[in-house]
Amino acid sequence: MSASLTLLQTAVAAVPVGQVLRTATGFALLGGVAMFFRPLLVGIGRAAVLTVRPRPPKAHPAKR
Repeated sequence: MSASLTLLQTAVAAVPVGQVLRTATGFALLGGVAMFFRPLLVGIGRAAVLTVRPRPPKAHPAKR
């Protein structure tokens, strides 16, 4: 048990807390911006899909 505690303490000491907090804050801000602009991003995604694979006209499926 003491060997695992020593390894854990060494690993924790090697991680800079400031860098971890800065990264977590960045991810939180990125997620917040993505959630705020989600309708816009979904619309852009749908438009991109329609440019690659357009829908057939409504009269076209009636022929089948």
